[in-house]
Amino acid sequence: MPKHMRRERATKPLGNIHAGGWLSTSIVHDLRSPLGTVFAGATMLMDQESTPAQVKRLAGNIYRAAGRMRDLLSELTCAANGNESMAELCDLREVIAAASEATECQSVQIVLDAPEAVKISLARSRMERVFINLMVNSVEAMPDGGTIWIGVSKRGACVLVALEDTGPGIPLGISGRLFEPFVTEGKQNGLGLGLALCRQTVLDHGGDMWTEPAAGARFVIRLPLQQT
Repeated sequence: MPKHMRRERATKPLGNIHAGGWLSTSIVHDLRSPLGTVFAGATMLMDQESTPAQVKRLAGNIYRAAGRMRDLLSELTCAANGNESMAELCDLREVIAAASEATECQSVQIVLDAPEAVKISLARSRMERVFINLMVNSVEAMPDGGTIWIGVSKRGACVLVALEDTGPGIPLGISGRLFEPFVTEGKQNGLGLGLALCRQTVLDHGGDMWTEPAAGARFVIRLPLQQT
């Protein structure tokens, strides 16, 4: 996979979303994915012909999705009470690995290329949701299977995380407005908020997020190694 490519930046991270309510909007948006997992798993479990192995796999998916929903609702309660997520020192590889586990899909392989531990101050749950959103988008773009490659590398005082998939890539019609709210294409019932909210989270951590040209979709996240 390519290590460096020309940036194509996007602007207007949240546009007309009220600044005071963006975190709650992000949490409600992110509830849709695990709720969909629970609904789909429960529907399949109602099939009388499910094998014990299938039942165990679906139950595991539902259990993990329910855990994510519990954490999101807890964070929503904190946000409603005016309590912001606290930053903590995290191993970035562990954050990405947890997001990979939450996004598990049998037909898509997730490859993490992170040769060294990178300790960084993060609001862990918020940043984990950024990676979950990006991976879910890639999975949805590859219904017949594929690969998601995630590379982590240090660049001076920053760390770069590049996520690239083998899907069809970003639709040309929205490539220049990708991080604007309510911009979506080809996703049934899509709100067009996920990427705008992801970038806002990265900006709140003192970093930035952009796309780069690639055969599939390629996103790059830059985060400072030391918060100021």
